Amino acid sequence: MVSRTYTTVNGNKVPMQFYVLEEHKNKAQHHLDLFEQSARMMEKYFGEYPFVKEKMAICETPHLGMEHQTLNAYGNQFRYTKVGGKDFDWLMHHEFGHEWWGNKVTDIDWADMWIQEGICSFGDALYTREAEGEDAYIKRMQQTARATQNKVPIVQGKDLDTDVVYIGDIYGKGAFFMHTLRYVVGDELFFPTLKKLATDPKYTYDNLVDTDDVEELFSTAANQNLKPLFDFYLRTINKLEVNVKQVGDMKYQIQFLNYDGALPIDIKTDAGTQRTTIDKKGITITNSTWPVIDPNVYYLKKVIQE
Repeated sequence: MVSRTYTTVNGNKVPMQFYVLEEHKNKAQHHLDLFEQSARMMEKYFGEYPFVKEKMAICETPHLGMEHQTLNAYGNQFRYTKVGGKDFDWLMHHEFGHEWWGNKVTDIDWADMWIQEGICSFGDALYTREAEGEDAYIKRMQQTARATQNKVPIVQGKDLDTDVVYIGDIYGKGAFFMHTLRYVVGDELFFPTLKKLATDPKYTYDNLVDTDDVEELFSTAANQNLKPLFDFYLRTINKLEVNVKQVGDMKYQIQFLNYDGALPIDIKTDAGTQRTTIDKKGITITNSTWPVIDPNVYYLKKVIQE
């Protein structure tokens, strides 16, 4: 076992340990450097490491990886990628994220497993944002959107078992929903509210949560009813349908077809990209060519031109 002392964002000292195979002991200190990188990022967005009175540790195993409170299985065999010019271990980072999303914030029903896996996966994308910047983060979320299967909702009901709910989209679509939510409410509200979800006693440790709890928290913070957005993307497989219709020379009507309510959306025109609020009634704009809807891909959507 190789160890060092980690000082948390709140100044607490925690043993950081790596139970490593003897033949890999020479890799352990560098790997702990990467462990620290992940811990710093997690604490920035999600608050102090949840188990400061115990330890933070990983154990080398033949299994690829699995979260266990304060001692995660690690079997990625030191296969690093480069993020921001530095070595990065995606597997270790993701499983470590479950100390917050799973071990500290725990869903009350397997039906809400997206909270643990989706927000934890969103934390993976936030590492890219920290290390490489917003553009790299946006590109990563675009890749996540393309990989979404969208065959069944990620919240399928209540009182379900893991055989029903454990699908790939609880990771990717769950993470992408957080990306959408961030865009809708804005960073000034989103990031403090996300941290509140991970730190407020109302939502942590023995106080288990469900999707409605997350929705109510963000709705209260944003002072708007976000339940339609949560229902649309979490409880259905709908994509936001945006109709763009040419109604005259250089005039285009833009409206939602299948979302009851108004949402902000970016529209790219000759004047640049502007955030505009759209609903089923729609708006009409003037532009020399067809406008580009949501160019950075903040929504899972379908654009229909007519």
